[in-house]
Amino acid sequence: MISFMPFVTSAQNDTTSAIKTDTTSKPVTDTAAAIAPKSDTAALASTPMNCYKEWISYFTDLGAKPVTDGTQLIVIAFKSKDNCRCFMGKVDVAGGKIKMPVYIQTEGGDYKSFTAIGKKLDPEFITAQGDGLWEIANGMSVVFQTTEQEYGRIFFYKFLNKNKQMNKEAPSPSDLLKNN
Repeated sequence: MISFMPFVTSAQNDTTSAIKTDTTSKPVTDTAAAIAPKSDTAALASTPMNCYKEWISYFTDLGAKPVTDGTQLIVIAFKSKDNCRCFMGKVDVAGGKIKMPVYIQTEGGDYKSFTAIGKKLDPEFITAQGDGLWEIANGMSVVFQTTEQEYGRIFFYKFLNKNKQMNKEAPSPSDLLKNN
């Protein structure tokens, strides 16, 4: 015979899954918001923390025309583990390669050399990279390193393609051969 009576059980309360608060953690403070800009700093091209990534994305997605010889306007990006800054500037190009010095534009419109604003390329990095450090590919310099352990890149924004450069897909064999 089968009985249809409810079956009731009881169990102990499980206290091991209760939410516990970490009392050893320290609150994280946004230090970027607390830093006031200097009045005589170089003109910023982009202020977001990810300006470096934004420029890389544009050049990767759109591609660029070959950079011609002469004085070229640039965006120069510096990034460290804590922040990222992008500045307007100019540099000479000869034989498809960057020629030092690199100039960064001030808010007043003047240009100061890379070294005049306190930036220096890391000598060990220059030695390790050799002549390849001055190459321009897809409208960008190779990544460089400063003595302050910042990484940077120069973007030749005037040579950026206006539209995405996609490869043309081939039609089906029957469509392609139909007109021949």
